[in-house]
Amino acid sequence: MRYLLLIALVAGAISLSAETTLSPEKASYGLRWGFVSVGTVEITLQPNPESPDGGWVAVLDAQANAFMRKVHDFRTIITSEFPDDVSRSEGYDRDEQAPGDTHETFFDWEENTARYSKNGDVRVPILLPGPVQDPLSIVFAFRTGAVPFEVGTHRIWVTDGKVVEECVFEITGPETVKTPAGKFETLRIAADFKGVRAIFARPEGAPIHVWLTNDEKRIPVKLKSEATIGSFRSVLQNYEPGNDRNGGK
Repeated sequence: MRYLLLIALVAGAISLSAETTLSPEKASYGLRWGFVSVGTVEITLQPNPESPDGGWVAVLDAQANAFMRKVHDFRTIITSEFPDDVSRSEGYDRDEQAPGDTHETFFDWEENTARYSKNGDVRVPILLPGPVQDPLSIVFAFRTGAVPFEVGTHRIWVTDGKVVEECVFEITGPETVKTPAGKFETLRIAADFKGVRAIFARPEGAPIHVWLTNDEKRIPVKLKSEATIGSFRSVLQNYEPGNDRNGGK
């Protein structure tokens, strides 16, 4: 019996750390500030049409609803480009359409540098310590196994183009999360992005919590982030898998 238990534990560890192959998808989320509905978030993943070596483009589109536009209008579109294995980021843009600011990060992997630009004003490049993620690609890196998706503490280099930090990701669980899209068994990732500007503006050092399904898909089903005042919470409303590169689901 003891050996059977050991085999089961080893098999479970292997299944958690096994790689997951990405495929096109669209996930829709409701966005709340405290208990108030303030907008929506949509995350799409598609093959990168501009990359001769394959790879993916992920787009996060967060925008205010009709009620919130009367108080504080916002729309932020974040785009991340990365290879099939999500071993690093290859492009990162943050377009804040309501304020009218465009932030772009250009990677030069021959020189191991990243160059940040705001509204066309290109800054001095920063030196990278090796392969790094951006604040959106890191989610998919957990999904492919490029970053270990297992309970414990993981340190990963992340950049927004302005700074590069060795960020801390604490994975705990399992937890059951109920959403309008269904009930899911998940692992929770508590991310400390330090000085990196993450998806939502927050006080430096305030963690961002992301719940990924504890299965082969590792879909983000819930996100919670502290804000300057209060906190944001985003919960999965709908998930639509697309066809993979071979035409299957």
